[in-house]
Amino acid sequence: SGPPDVLLNVPNLSVGRIELDVDNLQADINLNANVASIVSINAGVQLSITKVNLTITDISAELELIVRLGHLVDIVNRVFESLDLNPLLINAINNVTSIVNTVVGAVDGLLGTVTQGGTTLSFLVDNLGNIVQEVGGVSSIVGNYVQNMTETGTAEQLGNGLVQKTYNYSPLSALVKIIFNAAGQVVQATVAKPTATGTASTVLPS
Repeated sequence: SGPPDVLLNVPNLSVGRIELDVDNLQADINLNANVASIVSINAGVQLSITKVNLTITDISAELELIVRLGHLVDIVNRVFESLDLNPLLINAINNVTSIVNTVVGAVDGLLGTVTQGGTTLSFLVDNLGNIVQEVGGVSSIVGNYVQNMTETGTAEQLGNGLVQKTYNYSPLSALVKIIFNAAGQVVQATVAKPTATGTASTVLPS
C-alpha cells in the first residue's frame, strides 16, 4: 500500500527513572484542507492535562506510530480534477439559489410559468440542463435539454475548451444557453429568453 505519510518507530526505549509534574498542558494537532466551498476536511487531536504527577522507574517499551493520509489526498485530487474539467463550477455553485435533488437556478433558470386548472406551474432549467417543474414549493425533474429542447443558432467558442450552445424549449418559447467543457459535459445552463406567465394545458415535457 506504499510508505506511510508519517512514520515514528522507536524499536527499543529503556528508561531508568522518569519524574513528570504537569499543571496544565494543552496540545493541538490539526490537519485542515479546503477547496473553494466544495470540500472541507478537518482532522485533528486535542489534548489537555491538568495537575499530573507521574513517576516511572525501570521500564522498557517499543513505540510505532503510522499515519496514512492517502484517502484525504485522493479526495482533494478528485476535487481539483473536477474543477479542471469544469472551470465554471465554482461560479455555478455560488449562483445557486435552491437545491431540490439537484442544483436549481431559480432566477437565471426560469423558463416560464403557466396556470393549469387553477394551479401555477413554474418550469426551470438547472445547471445540468435538466427541466425542473415547481408546484407549491415541490420540485421534480420532468425532462432535460437532450430530450425536450432543440439546438438552434451557432455554437460559440468561449476559450479554454468551453463551448456555448443555444437551445429552444418550444412549449414555452424559451431560449436556453448551455456551456459545455471539452469533454462535452454541461457546466452551466441559463435562460436567455424566458416567457411571461400564461395559461396552457399541454406544456408538460414528455
